[in-house]
Amino acid sequence: MKIENDTVVELEYTLQVKDGITPPELDKVFRTQFLYGREPVIPTLEKAIYQLSPGDEIEITIPPEQGFGKRDETLVNEIPLSQLKHPEKLKEGQLHEEITSTGEAVRFLVKEIKDDYVVADFNHPAAGKELLLKAKILSVRAASAMDILRAVNFSRGGG
Repeated sequence: MKIENDTVVELEYTLQVKDGITPPELDKVFRTQFLYGREPVIPTLEKAIYQLSPGDEIEITIPPEQGFGKRDETLVNEIPLSQLKHPEKLKEGQLHEEITSTGEAVRFLVKEIKDDYVVADFNHPAAGKELLLKAKILSVRAASAMDILRAVNFSRGGG
């Protein structure tokens, strides 16, 4: 069966930063399943897999706007060292993680360390960069009525 509207597609894929260093959280194989034509999918990927069949493989470039977005310079901020729990662990050019008072992990790239503050870049490490996506189609099947209902409910914010 070929991929077209109202088929359930299962694929596995890898993402790499094109012409750059791939962040560790992207350096693995991902697997996903979605209802083609009804659930949100990266437009470049959706176009590339149309009419493909199980076993087919693709390699495409994902533009920054469809990946992790463009770099946002407003996400580069000066953070007082006194606000950090472990300022002694800061190293320029490396990702640093702090746990907030609510238990949430916050990561940023340490751009520069000054006497009493750090210049922190909160952009995703792959922001503003093209991605290389390699995917293999694992399965394609006709959508059931339940698959379509779930996708319609999801698109309306119910799911």
